[in-house]
Amino acid sequence: MLVPAGQLDFEHFHKWTNFSYWITATDVVHQLLSLDPELKKTYEILNHVQTAIQHRDWNNYNASFWGAEDCSEEMKSTIKMHHKKIHHTFITQYSNGPLEGSNNKIKTIKRASFGYRSFFRFRIRVLYAFRIKTKRALITK
Repeated sequence: MLVPAGQLDFEHFHKWTNFSYWITATDVVHQLLSLDPELKKTYEILNHVQTAIQHRDWNNYNASFWGAEDCSEEMKSTIKMHHKKIHHTFITQYSNGPLEGSNNKIKTIKRASFGYRSFFRFRIRVLYAFRIKTKRALITK
């Protein structure tokens, strides 16, 4: 359900858990959306919002979300609460992705090493993993 409508696979048939016959991903989504009109409207809004975010089009984002009247109240309240933050992400080009990747790598080093006795040796290992050169000698006692 989180895959955008344009990226759904409509050619390859698969065996799905809740279906007793072979069916494509597009057909699964269409059958699920036919069960609940609120789910269908929310899915359409989600696709419009994803497209607007992908193209970084703030006006299209506002039109797709605020023009929808019969979407879930939880979705409306969540987006209203974070409206300024969402607008800020459209304006700026910054992402926390590289920082989160660095934090994940440091945590992996900590987990694999079972604890260094010396913080300086741990620091050396992190700097070596990131290939960071320092001006002074790495090992100081």
